[in-house]
Amino acid sequence: MSSERGSKEKILRCAHELFYCVGYHATSVDDILRDCGVAKSNFYYHFRTKDDLALEVLKLRVKEFEQGVLHALEDRDSSPSERFERFCEALLGDQTEMLKLGGCPFGNFAASLPSRDTDDRAQRFREALSAVFVHVLSHLTLCIAEGVACGAFRDDLPPEELAMTVFAAIEGLMLITKTQRSAMPLKQGLPVLQMLLSAGRNERGLEPV
Repeated sequence: MSSERGSKEKILRCAHELFYCVGYHATSVDDILRDCGVAKSNFYYHFRTKDDLALEVLKLRVKEFEQGVLHALEDRDSSPSERFERFCEALLGDQTEMLKLGGCPFGNFAASLPSRDTDDRAQRFREALSAVFVHVLSHLTLCIAEGVACGAFRDDLPPEELAMTVFAAIEGLMLITKTQRSAMPLKQGLPVLQMLLSAGRNERGLEPV
């Protein structure tokens, strides 16, 4: 039983790396098996298809993101502005240290999906990725709403719309980071997002928190 768990873990970790570095569509089952040294029979014992494996890899990516980057937004002992600042720092650190300037794993996968609504295989991935994005947006919205309530963030726009705009900007910055193979877009853009969130807060006579 332990060897079975070990082979599944090897497949997951290898696919985790290849799907991100090479791309889901460009990576075959044979590529994964060659890199991890697991027999094809073991692969199909654990996963019916490459699609099923990809969904498991997405779950693993979500867990890593929650424990790392997203965790910065959940520290209720810190102010909303401090939490958002640490969130931005974690995003930059993740890209430069762990992901090697390869862009957002979820955004990369979403960009590779076909645009036809009739593609049932792609729909499974769309639903899984949509759940990830909704999850991130809910954390961002809560942080921003708390920042608005305490006077740390601007209150002239709904927190939900601010969160969506910030999230879209971050995804764009990571796409440019991947394209240019440089952390500079994130280094320049993330501080601007922090300033945009706080823009106009002192016009209400409130001190920054």
